[in-house]
Amino acid sequence: MDEKRKGQIALAVLKIRLRQETSIRDIANIKRVIGNTIKDPEMIAIKATNQELLDIFKILIVEVFQKQMKNF
Repeated sequence: MDEKRKGQIALAVLKIRLRQETSIRDIANIKRVIGNTIKDPEMIAIKATNQELLDIFKILIVEVFQKQMKNF
């Protein structure tokens, strides 16, 4: 399996988990979650920054929320 396909699958899994496990109430805690996540060895290994992680969270949460709103 190539890296692009692995990335597609990982992104789809992450979106599913965000949809299942995240509510509007959780948004206030995102900075704390990011602060904890950025310390994970996986994030350290790829030298991810707080801002990068915050940006990707914002993008994904908006995508997931917009999809859910279409189903209303």
